[in-house]
Amino acid sequence: MKPFSTLAAAFVWFCAWLNATGWALSALHQLNATGYAISLVLGTVVFVCWQKYSGAQIFSCSKLAAILHRCRQPLPATFLLVTGLIFLGGILYAPGNYDALTYRLPRMLNWLSAGHWFWISTSNERMNYSGLVWEWIGMPWLALAHSDRGLFLINALGFALLPGLVFSIGWRLGVARKVAWTWMWLLPLGYGFVTQAGSIGNDLLGAVFGLLSLDFGLRARRSGRVSEVWLALLAAALLTGVKLSNLPLALPCLVAVWPALGNLRKNLFGNAVVVAFAVVISAAPIMVLNQSHTGSWNGDPQNQYQMQIKNPVAGLLGNGVLLAGQSFMPPVFPGASPLSDRVNRALPESLKTAFPRLRGNKLFNELPGEEGAGLGLLLTLPLLLMLVVSLGQLRLGVWLTGFHRLPLVAVAAWLAALVFMAKLGSEAGPRLMLPYYLPALIPLLLLPSQRAWLRFRAWRLFLILMALGILPVLVFSMSRPLWRAQSVTARLARAHPDNATLQRLATTYAVYSHRNDALAPLRSALPDSAREVGFIAGSNDTDYSLWHPIGERAVKYLRPDIGHFLKVPDVEWVVVKQDVWPEICPVPLATWAAEHGAEIVATIPITELVSEGPKNWCVLRITKAATAKPAAMP
Repeated sequence: MKPFSTLAAAFVWFCAWLNATGWALSALHQLNATGYAISLVLGTVVFVCWQKYSGAQIFSCSKLAAILHRCRQPLPATFLLVTGLIFLGGILYAPGNYDALTYRLPRMLNWLSAGHWFWISTSNERMNYSGLVWEWIGMPWLALAHSDRGLFLINALGFALLPGLVFSIGWRLGVARKVAWTWMWLLPLGYGFVTQAGSIGNDLLGAVFGLLSLDFGLRARRSGRVSEVWLALLAAALLTGVKLSNLPLALPCLVAVWPALGNLRKNLFGNAVVVAFAVVISAAPIMVLNQSHTGSWNGDPQNQYQMQIKNPVAGLLGNGVLLAGQSFMPPVFPGASPLSDRVNRALPESLKTAFPRLRGNKLFNELPGEEGAGLGLLLTLPLLLMLVVSLGQLRLGVWLTGFHRLPLVAVAAWLAALVFMAKLGSEAGPRLMLPYYLPALIPLLLLPSQRAWLRFRAWRLFLILMALGILPVLVFSMSRPLWRAQSVTARLARAHPDNATLQRLATTYAVYSHRNDALAPLRSALPDSAREVGFIAGSNDTDYSLWHPIGERAVKYLRPDIGHFLKVPDVEWVVVKQDVWPEICPVPLATWAAEHGAEIVATIPITELVSEGPKNWCVLRITKAATAKPAAMP
């Protein structure tokens, strides 16, 4: 294999190894630093032996020189600059992805604390039913380093693979080499990819695995190598294991590798091992566990989170609105909030009823944030121009016959995207669709105008300007700004107190600056001797701060039941979100504490989400005498 395909293969096997290792160590109750140290040593030995046996080279001096030579050209140089800024942001800032802080990192810490996977008793059920691939890849770092600062490398390294994958897949599906070379640098610069590349979100990782599966499947068609069929299957398994919302993408992956499946007859024993490996690292284990614990493979039988859409038309329309908003989102958009409000008011009430999470959703942002980002205006505009030009140049009959020449992989990707849009109803739909975009965009790269327009210097210059336009997205990032964002916006907000946009920007940058450790003021009220901390909060609140120092403290989730709360042994300190307390007890918290000999040590307002504003949190000390006293229920 060539160096790039060898590097891609190593990435797939490494991620597959870590996922299989996670389940294996969990089964042995050895999910800890020692178990991972042994696993990594064993994995390194296997890799060195494979490399020596196969003679594969990941790095080649000649290839490296060729890459550096290409980076002197504008588009590769821009991508290299963007990649450098991504790594800089990841190094400078602690991760602030809210979903990761709310349920992915806490569940990893729960399992490390227990030494094995278990179904966590918590009001935040996403800790249990969500895909596990990203977590198993990041678990060794968390176990060994006791830090989250290096976890961004999972996405950053995957992002670096995107150009090569886009070129390889496009060329193998019939895209002209020059067109594929141009767009390999442009397509990875979509807002969603760039904002997640320095983050610990897991949508980008799904996109990388999807492309890896397509690439190895298409390679296997020509080479006939059974090893590439195996890699295609493993990458597809990892794709589904990242998120259940990626399941429809198994269709284009299957279409890509289908003509090469006959090669599996060459090694039946190896096939059995790889298939078993693929099942373990896929979505299958979590689907089985979800069915066992909840009675539904998706883990949400009652549609508690209102993600399941029953009306496919409403799903297509609602997701269409969200996609349109994020596809035409500029890098900086000061009037985002008023426009979002107007669009929300204009949407039919029937659509909001059928698509509940569309109601009140912020369709646009002042700055692109990773929570909902899609492709963005800088990619949508040139692609749309190509489509309009091609529509104007070709007759309808030519277009209809042209559809017969579309790659089946691209058709399958469109079908998968339609299934997603018809069934899943999330306000973050454009972000969740990141793995769908690149394979679905292949037909646009096959347009005849693509090759013709690249001959024009003005068009090439326009594409370079579009690529450079992504830089403000990184520089003004809410999570990882590469300027003195907090101090400057705070000063501007004080100077212009009546300017709502400046006030919101100052608040946003301030909240994001401490998002990784939002409950730090509460932790400072806890004594160092508090090894277990009770936690009472809502299903979208993060307890991640309370786990620090990592490896020395654990969090216990106290069910919304006052009787159970008082019976929990050895929990002297409890953190309570005041807004949630009435859900477990009708007696006000201060009154209840006075009646039961408990003490409210601290009450601190904390802003987790800009849209919610500050909420009061309390640190409660429960004495053994208090826990022994029966609850006075009205």
